[in-house]
Amino acid sequence: MAVVEGCVEKIVFRNEDNGYTVLTLVEDGEEITCVGTFQYIGEGESVEAEGDYIAHPTYGEQFRVNRYEIKAPEDTVAIERYLASGAVKGIGAVMAARIVKRFKKDTFRIIEEEPERLTEVKGISQKKAMEIADQLQEKKDMRAAMIFLQQYGITSSLAVKIYNQYGPELYMVLKNNPYRLADDISGVGFRIADDIAMRAGIHADSDFRIRSGILYSLMRAASAGHVYLPMDELTAYTGRLLQVELDSIEKHVMDLAMDKKVVIKAQEDRRFIYTTAYYYMELNSARLLHDLNIEADIAEQEIEKKLSVIEKDSEIELDELQRRAVIEAVKHGLTVITGGPGTGKTTTINAIIKYFEDAYLEVLLAAPT
Repeated sequence: MAVVEGCVEKIVFRNEDNGYTVLTLVEDGEEITCVGTFQYIGEGESVEAEGDYIAHPTYGEQFRVNRYEIKAPEDTVAIERYLASGAVKGIGAVMAARIVKRFKKDTFRIIEEEPERLTEVKGISQKKAMEIADQLQEKKDMRAAMIFLQQYGITSSLAVKIYNQYGPELYMVLKNNPYRLADDISGVGFRIADDIAMRAGIHADSDFRIRSGILYSLMRAASAGHVYLPMDELTAYTGRLLQVELDSIEKHVMDLAMDKKVVIKAQEDRRFIYTTAYYYMELNSARLLHDLNIEADIAEQEIEKKLSVIEKDSEIELDELQRRAVIEAVKHGLTVITGGPGTGKTTTINAIIKYFEDAYLEVLLAAPT
């Protein structure tokens, strides 16, 4: 095993999903190409890495990192290089040199503990001094969060999302209710949240897990075309999903209803559970369909007369159900026509189209099946 120590000059490549990184490290003026998994690292960081030198067939000699540690810059050269690297927005090479010249090795302590003193440097206002301090603290907090989240098998890209969503609160979220991730963060479903929760030591029969499982069960049902589930079916499905015995989930469903995550509808002695989004989506669809169903003031005899002409001209003969379908389509703004293969739906639709075309109306037809 070899050990190298230096400053990250450049991030050449980084896979945000798994943290695999190719970077250039400068040690005593010599550039070393390092490859490995780094949960969180930026240009200008001081790093001590342990690993082996390998010969890549295309890129030549590389240092494969097995273990690394990010160190605080210790001398003024390293401190200035870090501040000038772009790691802190608003500080360029000139400003970094001024700050280090003024505070020397005490620079980071001043920024962390007495940021107002940065105003002693030409070009730094009170506001800018606070922004610099906030950025350094955030980077410190984020690095600690990345290391913490790594133990739960969380990828680098997801760790960044979690940190951006919760900030310092993420520790409390993962300790108390990791299932919040499924609600709050795009791309995190129940399965991912459940895996994280198990690593965090959340019990299989936790209230948080059961409530999250209920919502996931309803979403799975929706993907199969069901906008709701009866309570008994939801109980059975959630129990199978969570692999726990669930005699009743009524308490948890009521809690979700109070949080406006689900809607409960009763019919006779049965209750049906919707996610709130699908309930209002269905309700809105029903209202739109109702508004479309405008009744036309036209006598059926007149429609029948025109239909007889259409049958003669088109050389077709409609049965009683087909004639009724055409009449309903003419009289109402909305008509639903159903039937299995070979029951005459296409003939009926053709008659409807011909009726409206003869009335000089424009007809648009889209995927009638």
